[in-house]
Amino acid sequence: MTQFHIPPAVLKGSPMRIVGKGTLTFAAFCLAVTLVNSASGVIKLNGGKGAILVLAGLAGVFLMTAAGESRQVVEAEKLILRDENGKVGAVFGMTPSGPSVSFYDTEGKRRLAVGLGATGPGVILFDPNGKSRSWLYATQDTSGLAVQGGPSQQHAELCASAVGTHLTMFDEKSEGRVRLSLQEADATLRIRDAKGKSRLVMGVEGMCPALAFYDAKERRRAGLAVTPEGPALGFYDDEGRIRAGLTAQSSGPALAFLDAEEKVIFSAP
Repeated sequence: MTQFHIPPAVLKGSPMRIVGKGTLTFAAFCLAVTLVNSASGVIKLNGGKGAILVLAGLAGVFLMTAAGESRQVVEAEKLILRDENGKVGAVFGMTPSGPSVSFYDTEGKRRLAVGLGATGPGVILFDPNGKSRSWLYATQDTSGLAVQGGPSQQHAELCASAVGTHLTMFDEKSEGRVRLSLQEADATLRIRDAKGKSRLVMGVEGMCPALAFYDAKERRRAGLAVTPEGPALGFYDDEGRIRAGLTAQSSGPALAFLDAEEKVIFSAP
């Protein structure tokens, strides 16, 4: 048998310096596969082959241990996960606006997407037909949640910013019809018609609740408020001038009519 002489300096050298980390990792993987495939995972020590397998196993453990000392990095532009039938389950990748992760159902429809765009992160939920239904987003100034249901474009959106918090409900034409707002200490409910014109506004300013009615040109025509002096009902002309008023104060009720210059022309009592 031919004998080989290995210098002691080589034996003392680190295997990481001799063959490199990448080579060690690959070699360890190959050795592990060899062991797993040997007699369906059962190792038989028969003569020289058994000794070779034992040495291979020890060498594989040694190499994997040495390779494990370094951090492993995987770089790719897209990663696709598939099930045993080849159907796509998830896609990790880069888009023109930033990184994203998409998840698919058993029918191959995208149902969930998480991404990071130029304005901030976002989460999108899709229905079984692959149509977006709900969004969760956050930008530099605003964060919000939008939900949509049914075949129409009706949806609702909740957003919060430094200005205030708003809940808006949209019709099938994506026109905001109902909006509930909270700005500082003032809460407001605004209802618009099909053309987007404000027709009814209810709110609380300070400690005074108020209800206002508007015409098709968004001109206030009637208003009801509760003031510190008592409740008051007012009627306005098409120029926004008050023409009639009814109050109920501690001294008693009062009725007044005013002219175009808002001067009282009749009052009772």
